[in-house]
Amino acid sequence: MPEQARHLRAIVFSDVVDSSLKIFADELIAIQRIKEDLSLIRDAVQSHGGLLVKSLGDGLLVTFDGPTQALQFIQSAVEALSARGRQSLAHRFGLHTGEIYADGDDILGQGVHLASRLQTVSPANGVAFTRSTYELIDPRFRQLAWGMGDVELKGLPERMDLYCLGPEELLRFGRVPLETGLNVDALLQDTPYSVVRPLSRSKERNTLLLQERQRDRQAVLKLIPADAALEEALRVESACLDRLRHPRIPRVLDVYAQGGIFCFIQEHIAGPSLHGSLDLLRRKQRLAELLRQVLQVLEVVHAAGLVHGDIHPANLILPDSDGAPFLVDFSLLRARTEAKRQQPEGGEPSLSELGRPYFTAPERARFGRITPAADLYALGVSALLLYCGGEPSTLYDETLACWKLEGLDLEVQRWLAPLLEDQPARRLKHAADALQLLDQPSPVLVSHTAPQSPLPTRSTVDGPRQPVSKVALHDHLVVIYGPMVALLLESTPSTIESHQLPSLQERLVGAGLALADVEEAMRKAQLKMPDVPVGGGIETMAPLEPSVVVPQAQAAAPEAGLQVALLALLRDRVGPIADFIWTTELCEAAQHDPAFLRTQLQNSSVPVAVIDELLAKAATLSAQLSASEGEALSVPAPNTAPLPVSRAEEESAAPAVLEDDQLRAHLTELIGPIGLTVFEQVRDVSKTDQPRAVLEALRRYGVDEALLDELALRFGLTR
Repeated sequence: MPEQARHLRAIVFSDVVDSSLKIFADELIAIQRIKEDLSLIRDAVQSHGGLLVKSLGDGLLVTFDGPTQALQFIQSAVEALSARGRQSLAHRFGLHTGEIYADGDDILGQGVHLASRLQTVSPANGVAFTRSTYELIDPRFRQLAWGMGDVELKGLPERMDLYCLGPEELLRFGRVPLETGLNVDALLQDTPYSVVRPLSRSKERNTLLLQERQRDRQAVLKLIPADAALEEALRVESACLDRLRHPRIPRVLDVYAQGGIFCFIQEHIAGPSLHGSLDLLRRKQRLAELLRQVLQVLEVVHAAGLVHGDIHPANLILPDSDGAPFLVDFSLLRARTEAKRQQPEGGEPSLSELGRPYFTAPERARFGRITPAADLYALGVSALLLYCGGEPSTLYDETLACWKLEGLDLEVQRWLAPLLEDQPARRLKHAADALQLLDQPSPVLVSHTAPQSPLPTRSTVDGPRQPVSKVALHDHLVVIYGPMVALLLESTPSTIESHQLPSLQERLVGAGLALADVEEAMRKAQLKMPDVPVGGGIETMAPLEPSVVVPQAQAAAPEAGLQVALLALLRDRVGPIADFIWTTELCEAAQHDPAFLRTQLQNSSVPVAVIDELLAKAATLSAQLSASEGEALSVPAPNTAPLPVSRAEEESAAPAVLEDDQLRAHLTELIGPIGLTVFEQVRDVSKTDQPRAVLEALRRYGVDEALLDELALRFGLTR
């Protein structure tokens, strides 16, 4: 499979429960209901910012930027389907967060296949997902999810730890019973709004989603108990907020008081929040962009004498993927906290009034005062979580009472440290100061007076850096920074020459990788240079074989040929993921320690059949290498066709001719919805070529080799 663009996405696969039975029972009615259901689901995809990749008969393949956004889509879709009652069919959803490979208008990869398999074990009108996705989703969804245990998914080599949300949990998340203790209908009697559902998690349910009756517009209602003094303070603060009319702040639509309740109605901003988003993970430039956009909003807010008071990722909403975020959930907290501070017996405070754990500045937790500096502290915590991932408890040192910034990019530390100071006197107090810090040029990260070059050289006297293997460099960095490394190195040649290293180092550091990590990886990935006679220059040497430590000057040395042949075989069997698995250490083990090679490949979830084939190939080539001594070994280059087979082998592997119904049945049983997609792709291929075309297409989708072996046997092929 050729190298393709990699992306980290949340993948959703949907399917109708028992669609075949329903179609056979009453074809016309079932098809009409499927069309109506898919129309509702497509509307939910669009409203939640998803990308509809394609329709798969009675299901859809969709991607989202993050898993929480995907779950919000599924919840909305299930809610819409449930509202139609018997008019809708039951649907299942599979959700997986992982790498995909863009192929024109299609997406490929093991993540797509896994999502399709997850929907087969999902509850009806529910969703199933893996533990890795469970750990990334909004805690509100996580509290409702329940474990399914280790589940065997057909076509996957190992059992997987799965979680799911059923229709009860999804609808409970979307429609929590309204228990405000207030007559909300009476409060809204003279307004054009009606209640849709609560938005807050507190038992008071004092934040509600409203629908305007005569217009397709929604709003957010805050219900705030208030005496006369607090009511006046709330009116003043809401009027100041209304005058801002900032394009990235929800507009104030109405304010009024009735029966001791202050009603504050704002525009509702639809779209995914940044909670659980993967888009800023270790991406320094995206982090700087987010900080700048939010600080520009806070600069205007603070200049008007206002504060937000509850900044965290869930209150940063992206209505579109390319725009700046909205800062939402302004709750008039300055007036409310002042009232609570002066009258602490005035009732139980809400979560926003108390302050959110980890996001609340220390001085607010101690003294109950909200200041602009407290907003900057909460923004710093939000930015740190989005950049590092994980939970705040893992990033805060409770013993030393400080945030853990060691190991982060130096420039990221320079941006965040002044926002995260525990002592207000040492923390930045104004958004303008933080913006100025962002605009300052980066300090010089590499000392020019260092006694030696960060990379070893051929000579002890200021010699040039040695060329570096792209594959080895990737292998060392991917352990620390994950799949983003492949994207950063995508346009880099297989062998990175010495004059290209400074600019590459600058680009990697600029993307958020730590300088020390990059230097160490470049050291380890250097290609060994041959001994050169006196007077010889590096310019005259033959080019080095990429990704292999070569002891000879020739790129096609026998040992190098062995490594390239094995990598080519692994790529052909498991796809581009081979570049993540294959390392210099495995190259050496292929010749000298097969047992170690088998163990490492098993740990990387390579199918047993592929491991056996790889070890057999390594043994054969090693024997040829030993017999030929210094002769060059002829092997295919990476990403080329497999080794040719003899005519006798070809005839013995002649596939059976299958009718369409037979082929469809095999694919439906073993592969699921992806199999039907492949069936449509190969319908025009000749019957004799169809089996091989099917296997090749399924391999590109990341289907496990063991499953392909079973299909090949059914097709009468020997693989």
